[in-house]
This record gives sequence, C-alpha cells and structure tokens, in this order.
Amino acid sequence: MKQARLLLQAEELEASIAFYRDLLGWRVNRQEGGIAAWMAVDEQNSAVLLAADQVELPEPLRGEWMLPHYSAPQRGNLVYQMTSSVDETEKHFRGSGLRMTRHEEPGHTRALHVSAIDGYTLVYWEELHPADEEIVRMYEDGIEALEKAVAGLSEEQLDLSEMQGKWSIREQVLHVIDLELVTLHKVKFALAEPGRFYQGNAFQADSWHAGLAYARRSIANELGLFRAARQHLLGLCRELPDALARTIWTERREERVAGLLKMMAGHANHHIRAVQRIRDRHGV
Repeated sequence: MKQARLLLQAEELEASIAFYRDLLGWRVNRQEGGIAAWMAVDEQNSAVLLAADQVELPEPLRGEWMLPHYSAPQRGNLVYQMTSSVDETEKHFRGSGLRMTRHEEPGHTRALHVSAIDGYTLVYWEELHPADEEIVRMYEDGIEALEKAVAGLSEEQLDLSEMQGKWSIREQVLHVIDLELVTLHKVKFALAEPGRFYQGNAFQADSWHAGLAYARRSIANELGLFRAARQHLLGLCRELPDALARTIWTERREERVAGLLKMMAGHANHHIRAVQRIRDRHGV
C-alpha cells in the first residue's frame, strides 16, 4: 500500500467515505474502525480521512499510511488533485450533482473546482505546456506585474486583506519573493551542474511566514530583490543556449529549468491576482 499525501478531516467518517467513493469514484483501501479510512484516487493522488473527534492520526497509522511530509489542509481550504485532463474529469462528474467551476491560468494550469464535503473544495488541475519562449516572456512580465500590483499603496494599505484571517498584501508579496529565492537556488544548480541530484528542505509557507515576520516587514527592499533575481536568471538563460532544457534531479523527479521558471511565473501571478482582489475590495 502506497503512503498518502493528504490528511482530511471528516465530520462524519461514514458520510465522508460515501461522498468520496460514490460521487468522486475514490476507492477505500483500508479502514480502522471509526478512526480513519485510507482512500486512493489514482496513482498520483491519495488521502486519509480522519474522524473529526480525533485530534490527530494515531502514530502507528500515521507512520504506515502517510508520507513523511503530508499535507493536512484546514476545512474551507483548497485541496489539489492532479489530473491528466480537466475536460475528461468534468465530463466524468456531469450528472453527479456536484457544484463545479472552471479556472484557467493561460500558459500555466487549467483547473476544475469541485465543492466537496466537510467544507473542502477539491481542485483538479492540469498542467499546460507552453513553448519555452512563452515561459521566458511570462517570467519576465511578472517583474512589472508585481511592482504595478502594489504601486501607490501606503504601509497601512499593505496590511489590507480579503477577509479576517487571510494574508494581507504585504504577506502575499513577501511569500512570493521567498519562494523565488528558494527556487533560484535549485535553478542555479541545474544551470551550473546539469543532471546533478539536488537535495533541499521542503518549503513550508506557514513556517516561513511566522519565522520571518511577514506580518510587519517592509516590502520595499524585497521588491528590488525580486526584480534583481529574475533579471539575473533571465540573463543566464539568454547567455546559455540550452539553459531551459537543463535539468536537476530531486528525490521525487527530474525537473527542467523551463518548468521551474514556469512554476515561479504562475505562482507569482496567482498572488498578484489576490493582491488585485484585495485592492478592488477596499477601493485602493
């Protein structure tokens, strides 16, 4: 039995099992009484459902069922599931009564949001594959896009958010820049030593948010760092003819420089849109 990457809370375990099994087509591989059920979606996606009255998964089950760095999204959060075709997934769910909406990030991802039980929203996403030249353009355009997104905002306005408990504009920007810097390190190894095995710690966004005081730091220097980091990589990619084709191996897979740039471009755009929603909400 493969280990699962998701741990989901279930208000009523049997009702949640029925939802995922009967409406979504997940299969139950194993169940431990009223505590938890291990469910497989496909070869890429799997989850463990945990009864709501349990504080955490018992240690023996956690070690046996869960990957070491599993994700445990809170109720109300998005739960991502990879799919080879959003069109086929949507077609499969038609007539089920599920509430679904489609979203697309041009050149990056196509996604189907499905309202699930226990307050979760499942996001079935499909990666799109633009040409390398388009990836470079999207990556470069992100520099001005981020600067424009926060232009003219006061320190007080940078602390605005969509709603209480959600990240502010300031926090969104600092998170984007930190992910860029973490990924830049991997890209540089791929460019300098193609084919090398790269070992790095998983990026835990909430830990970085707390440990690096996102809620109160200035973003002025970081915006300059964002521009400099992207221009640095763009210069390298133009200097090295095969730069975007160079790869690096991680514990999970081989990663291409083009894919890493595309991920950074899409991630920044996601948070830039969030900043714009905040500005629209507050009229700033």
